[in-house]
Amino acid sequence: MVSIKDIAHLAGVSPTTVSNVLHGRIDKMSADTLQKVREVIKEQNYVSNMGGRLLGNYGSKIIGVIMTYERRNEMNVIQSPFYSEILGALESEIRKKKYYMMFYTSGGVEESIQMALSWNVEGLIVLGCLPDDCKKLRDRLDKPIVFIDSYFLDDPNAYDNVGLHDFEGGYLMTKHLIRKGHKKIAFLADAEFPVGVDYERMMGYRKALEESGLEVNNNDYIPLHFKLEERARQMREFCKERIWDYTALFFASDFYAMDAVNVFFTEGLKVPDDISVVGFDDNIFAVECRPKLTTIKQDISDKAFYAVNKIMNIINGKQEEERNISLPVKLVVRESVKDIVK
Repeated sequence: MVSIKDIAHLAGVSPTTVSNVLHGRIDKMSADTLQKVREVIKEQNYVSNMGGRLLGNYGSKIIGVIMTYERRNEMNVIQSPFYSEILGALESEIRKKKYYMMFYTSGGVEESIQMALSWNVEGLIVLGCLPDDCKKLRDRLDKPIVFIDSYFLDDPNAYDNVGLHDFEGGYLMTKHLIRKGHKKIAFLADAEFPVGVDYERMMGYRKALEESGLEVNNNDYIPLHFKLEERARQMREFCKERIWDYTALFFASDFYAMDAVNVFFTEGLKVPDDISVVGFDDNIFAVECRPKLTTIKQDISDKAFYAVNKIMNIINGKQEEERNISLPVKLVVRESVKDIVK
């Protein structure tokens, strides 16, 4: 296999010059030299040795993307439309910067820290991290870190994060349901006690209820099981025991909303005639569902764009003034809500 020394000999330059071309250090190089070296690299079908790059002092050109996912032994994260979409968008943005993405699903924060210390990544993008874990990562890793969809126990301006107006999204959707005449609205998410984005969406939901003079009842939060079969069983029991307590169900994601619509159909219930259903995200499930879901839209590609630009700026020594970015959301009205205004 051709080496850097071989390329240098054929181009009539030093090995250092070839290395500078391969790693983008071309600011002080003449156009003629650059063109000559690139032509030889192309002619010889040279492939950069990533092992050498990892051992070098000029950076690995790798951005680590970590998702702490304690359920990884029981559920394939890539099956989630949100995570598959954001991972694809991150990879695309990282590639545009001529970097490489290394994706790692972690069973916990300690595993994440060990991974980051073991690999010579230039920076980390961390998805959906719990508040305590965010602080541990920040305190123990001497690497640029950008979080996505994370909330923090201490000063949020001490972290670089790209998230959403989750509270506003929960508020907008609930106000929409109330305007349609709904007074008994349940909120459903996949945790016994919501944290992070689900907590903020639930608090927006509660704020809208309070403003409208409606009762806020802890029993109106319904935790969902993350396993498909268990969740289906849970929803079947819900149809028999509690569904008539409500006129509308607000799911924290389109994925769970569509899943419930399918169960309701099997149980002989029609959406929205018998029960109104709404979601959050506006992903492919919202438009493929029948009826099409009323939901809260977020732009996942924007999250990736801002996160990658943030990490690259930090790597290049340009700390942004606005560290915690919160992107806008929008109500999208479709067919899954019944108007019961009298």
